[in-house]
Amino acid sequence: MDSIDSLMTMKVEKVRELLVHLDRATVLRLFDRMAAHPPRDGQLAAQVTALMLEVLTGERREHARRLWTTWLEPVLVRERIGPASGRPLPGSINATDAAACWAALTPRMAELVADVQERIAERARRTPLDRVLASPDAARWAETLRRRSAVELRSMRRDPAALSAFLCAANAQRARLSGIPCERLRLLDQTDVDTLLAVLEAMAAWTDVVWRSRPESRGLLPAVRAALLECGAPAAVPA
Repeated sequence: MDSIDSLMTMKVEKVRELLVHLDRATVLRLFDRMAAHPPRDGQLAAQVTALMLEVLTGERREHARRLWTTWLEPVLVRERIGPASGRPLPGSINATDAAACWAALTPRMAELVADVQERIAERARRTPLDRVLASPDAARWAETLRRRSAVELRSMRRDPAALSAFLCAANAQRARLSGIPCERLRLLDQTDVDTLLAVLEAMAAWTDVVWRSRPESRGLLPAVRAALLECGAPAAVPA
């Protein structure tokens, strides 16, 4: 289904039903065609465009968290945590731990997070979400979130009460996300906070590093991953 004319002859609810069964690439192609050649019926075109954007956005709502998490991507370990889970490989962060820390960190920068959320949501009403998140503006918002998070984490390290409250909130979120009571999990502690802070502080420089594109690095990274897997460690080595 790539025909805009066919879509414009259908009722809106039928269009919605069709769009949800199409792959994202096809919906995006239809969106671009409609934007390049708007149908004569402007009101119907606006409704269909809104449906396409709704389908392209899907259930994704935590846009600020998604931007923030992009800083951690090179070191994220996507393994389910459980009672037997130990501390991740040094320098890596479990994805569940990252989500729990974000939830505990958000109240300390609620106004900023709300502002970023609203800016992304507003643009996603006119532009596919993936394009919004890949835009230069989104990169600036991500950098603001990174810097503010680092400030908050550094502040907590100097305030035992604030650090304790943060860890308590993060561990409660971790238990909720994993579905396992806190007492059966290894609790997050200051070492985890130190790792998160170190990663956030280092990632701005890491993203600018050019050595990863050099030919000699192509054999090195797979070799390191293989060695980690061989010894039973999670291969949290960036691609």
